[in-house]
Amino acid sequence: MKIVQNITLGFSLTVGFSILPLAFADSMEGYPVKGQVIQVLKSFDNPEGAIFSDDGKYVYISNSAELGMPDKGFHWTELGGYVSKLEVQTDGTLKMVQEKLVKNLTAPLSMAINPIATQRFPKGAIFLCTGAAPLATSAGEHIKDPAHASPAIVVFDNNGAVLGQLKMGHGSTFWKKTKAIATLPNAIDFDKDGNLYIADTAIGGAAYEPPLETASGIWMVPHKSIDIIANGWDEDVYFVAMPEGGPDGVQVAPDGSIHTNTVGAVAGMKDPAEGGMYRLTQDDFKAGRLPEPLAKGLGALDGLDFAGDVRLDTEIKNTNTVVITKPGKKPMMLELDQADKKLAGPADIAVHKLADGGYLLVIPELSATSPNNHDNPVTVVKLPANF
Repeated sequence: MKIVQNITLGFSLTVGFSILPLAFADSMEGYPVKGQVIQVLKSFDNPEGAIFSDDGKYVYISNSAELGMPDKGFHWTELGGYVSKLEVQTDGTLKMVQEKLVKNLTAPLSMAINPIATQRFPKGAIFLCTGAAPLATSAGEHIKDPAHASPAIVVFDNNGAVLGQLKMGHGSTFWKKTKAIATLPNAIDFDKDGNLYIADTAIGGAAYEPPLETASGIWMVPHKSIDIIANGWDEDVYFVAMPEGGPDGVQVAPDGSIHTNTVGAVAGMKDPAEGGMYRLTQDDFKAGRLPEPLAKGLGALDGLDFAGDVRLDTEIKNTNTVVITKPGKKPMMLELDQADKKLAGPADIAVHKLADGGYLLVIPELSATSPNNHDNPVTVVKLPANF
């Protein structure tokens, strides 16, 4: 699968297979970890994000609704996205409960579960990134008017009731800090204290006329500030700028550190790390400081999660696979037990530990500008205990 964004919009997006560059091959180890494919569901519209409910009984999938008209180039369909709810069966497979639990969303991408209630949002509420650019109507007409730019973190409960949102557009507390709106709020996570982290890849601003200013980086929203921002008031937030590279995933590790990665190579952005892994602390956010990458030369990294203390990233430039990084070890690529199973644009993955010590890995596959027949896949993989 090869996807190329219309370069006139100011960026490019390419997903495909290629011969591994030497730098990439040198950055990786072999294939010592094998995952068992237990299910491939083909009933989604460019699934981008996955998240388990806080009790592990359900999985939510964001259907990002990429336009699916190759001649029009890459666009999100305005108000065309939705979130699906699936139930986890005893064998680890997923069963659709409600295809469109939350609908009429624009570019729904990554999700996170709130671990600590606020006065407004209960524990277990789902926070969802929405409102990325570039946009098109369902008929394929490119939307140029900046008034349509409405990035926000939409919050809903397990039954699909929308509880509120944190706006990230013009005039928001985020905009006031950087003088830029979030043009690609791409990933989101919480730490154990309920602080919220958001990655804005910040591409797509050139799709509007006049073009919008962008600010690529990672946000930290203190737990105490979430309700204040949701009520539309200004509050202090922290921002670590990543003007090069394009942060994509964001995830809090078991030790409390905040991890991100870069996808720049497929987004038309210069990426000095050529697919980098980063680890930040709360002190880094308070200082606005970006540390050096933990690893680099990995192509283009997208989704990010942890299985215990093992880091998992998806790679979408050279291999379309999951990159596994154990503490103190070089990254390595996950091998699937079905040799004929090739992932198409693996995106924001979700991991859940099972009673037997193994893990369920849910992989949404954003197939992008290929014609969309609502048959894009989500692959479910079981990883062995202590892998």
